[in-house]
Amino acid sequence: MIVPADGGPGLSVASLVDEARARSGYQGDVPFTSTLELLVSSCARSARLSATGAQVLRRAALRHLRNLCDVLAHVDAFPDTPARPLPSPVVVTGLPRTGTTLLHNLLALDPARRPLWFWEALNPVPPGPSTPTVDERIARAEAWLEAFYRMAPEFRAIHPASATGPEECDALLQNTFASQHFDDMFDAGEYSTWLGRAPLAREYDFYALQLRALSASSPPGATWALKSPGHLGHLDALLGALPEATVVVCHRDPRQAVASYASLIATVRRPYTEELSLPVVGRQALARAGEAMERALAVRDGAAGRFVDVPYRRLADDPLGAVAAVYRDLGQPLTDEAVARMRGWVAENPRHRHGAHRYDLARFGLTEGTVMEAFAPYLERFGDLVDG
Repeated sequence: MIVPADGGPGLSVASLVDEARARSGYQGDVPFTSTLELLVSSCARSARLSATGAQVLRRAALRHLRNLCDVLAHVDAFPDTPARPLPSPVVVTGLPRTGTTLLHNLLALDPARRPLWFWEALNPVPPGPSTPTVDERIARAEAWLEAFYRMAPEFRAIHPASATGPEECDALLQNTFASQHFDDMFDAGEYSTWLGRAPLAREYDFYALQLRALSASSPPGATWALKSPGHLGHLDALLGALPEATVVVCHRDPRQAVASYASLIATVRRPYTEELSLPVVGRQALARAGEAMERALAVRDGAAGRFVDVPYRRLADDPLGAVAAVYRDLGQPLTDEAVARMRGWVAENPRHRHGAHRYDLARFGLTEGTVMEAFAPYLERFGDLVDG
């Protein structure tokens, strides 16, 4: 149980599970609650939650428990769901702040691909007679986004999103409470240690189950275009759950990526804590990014042919050229219609459209030497793909 900073009632995972079941109508076993217990107890010990932070933690826990119940109820109603194929998905990952969002936005414009839309990420069950309509879900997603940007207005420049646009598939892992998203939001040390080292095979199987459920509303023949930096440290679990996937890895100078990631953590965490230490954020950003990259390099040693690599500078300077190179490496056609859509999107979404995101290592107590040392094995292997 966690006691909010405002002295209000504690947060009981058992009572939240009961509430989620009551709202969903699902009365079976609810998995992954031990992970939620770890997140809650870790927040109690180290997150120094503000009243807002305690409220947000409770609302988030309840929403994801409700999603869990809804997905399980959907699978009970449609028992063929676990057998639905997920042919040839493309999954974009990399260190945070390496251009993964830009690349994913472009891939999502291809009519042959199907992203996870923001409005369905908030409740990953296909619309049906007993569920909210698409329009209702979009309206809810718009309200959710605006409330978040009011709370953290600087985040719009860091990671702009729209209710009808593509969203990170990490949202599906949040429903198992095994997500970098929570690691960024809260200074929950024990949870963070667990997440960095956990195998997550069961969590990724449930991630894939949600994709299978959502595939019922996919256009005929469309393949998934997915994205999350959080996959980088768990490529073994990702490839186990999606055995036909190709992983597209974005590369950037880690000095820039870590500084930008630390700025993201500070921005998203500030509304939820009574005390924000920028040096602590800097150490955490470096440790998480370094550990994820170390695990990724180990997986790549045994999975040749499953990866495509994209330099950040090429992606930023010539997005369409970078996408064309990805399609060549995938051995897949890039149609004129897809190129036209991508060209239009690039014209309508210039860099810094919502303001420039400024950051530097020194603000977070880090030095270039420290970062370069932490990423020495990565730079030895992929140094030609990062910009100086």
